[in-house]
Amino acid sequence: MLVPMTSAMRSPLRQRAPWPLRRAGTQTPLVVKVAGPVVALCLGAALVLDVGLANLTCTTSDCQRVSDRLSWGAAAGTAFAVVVLWVVFVAVVGRPTRRLAEVARRVADGDLSARVGVTTDPTRPPRDELVLVGDQFDRMLDALVAEQERLRRLTEELEHRATHDPASGLGNRALLSHQLDAALTTPRSAPLAVVKLELDGVDVIDATIGHGVGELVISTTALRLSAAVRSGQSVYRAGGSTFAVVIDHATDEATAAAIARRLLEVVEQPVDVDGATVVLTACTGTVLHRPGDVRTAEDVLRDAALALHSAQTTTSAGTSEVRSAMYTPCLREVAVERSRTADELRAALAGTPGAGELLVHYQPYVLLSDPSTVAGFEALVRWQHPERGLVSPADFVPVAEEVGLIRPIGLRVLEQAAARSAAWHGLDRSRPWTTSVNLSPQQLLDVDLVRRVREVLDRTGLPAELLTLELTETAMMLDLDGAARRLQTLRDLGVRIALDDFGTGSSSLSYLHQLPVDVVKLDQAFISRLGQDATALALVRAVLDIASALGLTTIAEGVETPSQLRMLTELGCDKAQGYLLSRPVPADVAQELLVGTRALGGVGAFTSGAVGGAAPRR
Repeated sequence: MLVPMTSAMRSPLRQRAPWPLRRAGTQTPLVVKVAGPVVALCLGAALVLDVGLANLTCTTSDCQRVSDRLSWGAAAGTAFAVVVLWVVFVAVVGRPTRRLAEVARRVADGDLSARVGVTTDPTRPPRDELVLVGDQFDRMLDALVAEQERLRRLTEELEHRATHDPASGLGNRALLSHQLDAALTTPRSAPLAVVKLELDGVDVIDATIGHGVGELVISTTALRLSAAVRSGQSVYRAGGSTFAVVIDHATDEATAAAIARRLLEVVEQPVDVDGATVVLTACTGTVLHRPGDVRTAEDVLRDAALALHSAQTTTSAGTSEVRSAMYTPCLREVAVERSRTADELRAALAGTPGAGELLVHYQPYVLLSDPSTVAGFEALVRWQHPERGLVSPADFVPVAEEVGLIRPIGLRVLEQAAARSAAWHGLDRSRPWTTSVNLSPQQLLDVDLVRRVREVLDRTGLPAELLTLELTETAMMLDLDGAARRLQTLRDLGVRIALDDFGTGSSSLSYLHQLPVDVVKLDQAFISRLGQDATALALVRAVLDIASALGLTTIAEGVETPSQLRMLTELGCDKAQGYLLSRPVPADVAQELLVGTRALGGVGAFTSGAVGGAAPRR
């Protein structure tokens, strides 16, 4: 409500003199310097600051002019406030928002080092929401970087595990192939050599000393090989008990062969494990890759494996003391022939026409108390090949073991021998003829062995006590506990168990009372030295005495001279077999020997593909 102004007050107003205003109901003047826009701006600001027109007193006409001024001032004041607010907005909101956007773009481009750069007191929550957003954004980036680092370390660990052996820490076959490929594709001025080295009898060490000892021995060997190699030579664990050494600069074959021999010397140093001393042996195969040769890593490793196989074969045959071999192209030809033999053997097992037939021949053994009496036979497999004739087991059994055919072959021999023995038993039930069948290590490891033998006995009708299963010491050592359980179950059925080639394996005489065996067969290596070597005589006598004390039957293998037969009789051996008495013969000839229509010693003309020495038995 406006209060009328006095005439004394109007004149100064018209003359733009100082203008006294007062609040309604008060006597306090509010003096405003009416100076054009400045006054209007101030009055506008006063309006903004809640100094209302309703609280001002002036005349109607003067107030109209003031009102005009105030309208312009209000607009200007509002604009001023907007500008102030915009400046505040840019400072408080715009700049942090642009910073957030910039950091987000850098992060999107892969730069995880970018940060908003806002720091807050962790004990007090931030008052500004943008500060909170920036702080949380930086924390998210910190967590993302930490996770990325964790994933990087995990990836490196997985890559290391994929390319390295966990037990030895050496590079594995995958890393070997990768690095060898890289070396072969690099231009070379000197030959590169690869030596493959395989330890012998690690499975036997596990079985005889304790589970896991073999792996400890391998780890120790890995450390020794790593320490033995020189600059430019790298050691890898190619799998199992096999190592590979890559020689980056091998001058020639002689240099590579010398390095292979040095590696063998390192391996053959005694290893102490849990109080036991283990002496290892090994074989090596070496291949030389010359500049200009076109080979892949797999080609080189295959050729090294062929050389290793050659060394193992010659060593097992007793014809090599070096225990190493160098690759030659003829080894590949041998491998091709071995592959062809495996294919033909599969066809023969399947009964494919024209593939030949697997036969069983029988070598008799006699009672030394009556050498003219046949006490039984050992069943031995032969292969009647359509082109090569009668093939000795020495030529195809190793191939069958390599390609996994030895189990079906062994089962085939067991079936045929049991059926034949049952037929012979029907000829004269008063004579307890027995038939022995060899078990391969793979068969002995078969968890279904007992079931298979029981089924064969049921199908053929052969009494269990007339069947003897022969196995070697080494085969039993592969899984001593499991083999002992299976053999004991077979004995419970009535089957007799014979320990073949005794004295040549890894066990000792003390194992005889631990193993469920009924028969001990003395190896030909001892029998052939009787009368020539006092040590051989002492060993044979010791074995016979211990076997007699344990109630075991003894059979001497490979008897070839009358003097050997006489000495064995004097030493108290129970039975004997060998070329002096008879070679392995077909089933019809064996039946003639059994019933007495053919005399022992008169069957020497019936050969079975074996020439000289004891016949190979499988």
